[in-house]
Amino acid sequence: MKKTIIALFGITLTAAALLPNQSYADNQPFVIQGKTVDGRTLVPVRYISAGLGADVKWNQQAKTVSVLQGDTHVILKVDSNKVLLNDKIITIDVPARNEKGVIYVPIRFIGQALGGTIAWNSSNRTADVSLGDKQVRVTTESTFNTSKIPQATLNTLIQKANEAADLSSIAQIRTHFKPYFTDSFINRLIQQRGLKIKAPFNEIAYSNSNDKVGQITQTSTTADKTAYAIERTIVLTYSKDRWLVDSIVFTTLFP
Repeated sequence: MKKTIIALFGITLTAAALLPNQSYADNQPFVIQGKTVDGRTLVPVRYISAGLGADVKWNQQAKTVSVLQGDTHVILKVDSNKVLLNDKIITIDVPARNEKGVIYVPIRFIGQALGGTIAWNSSNRTADVSLGDKQVRVTTESTFNTSKIPQATLNTLIQKANEAADLSSIAQIRTHFKPYFTDSFINRLIQQRGLKIKAPFNEIAYSNSNDKVGQITQTSTTADKTAYAIERTIVLTYSKDRWLVDSIVFTTLFP
């Protein structure tokens, strides 16, 4: 059975462990943008996986995405409604789809497959996916825009994220990052002695935000020689009249 499954999907179950532990200031959920297709809500798999603390890996040749959460393995193939959930092949009603390089999957399936619970709010058209102390809020309305965070602020936070990659030259780490990072993220940086990916990201950044949370995303093909491309997502929170970095997530895009 194992050989059949590997042949069917063209991928092994070895997942890259590049996602750090995440926490969000003031218990704010990680907000992502979903979309409705044929009455089903679809979400970007790498963002909901990161928000729930799972590892995600994309196989460009096989057109499959692998999600690992504890003892749960999920493998989805683009444009196929056949899914491998642990050692069982099941059928989902809406297949994974690739739209401009973003892989979308059904929220109900991926949320429940990873052990999460889903709460729907029909009045504001959002869904909250919860798993332990992690929560992802999915909205299908255009509540995100790129104009909430000034460009100068984005540039500064990107610069500080690059500086956090290597702490060896920073004498007073907490003082240095206090105006830009949340206390919880500074604590994790000190414990981990910097970020897992040490190379700086100088690529074009894309950002979105609402009034309380935001993201800055950059993709690099040179940050890690073991992967074809690495995406860095800087998770932001708005606190005390300023934007602060609350987490930095690295995702392997093309292993």
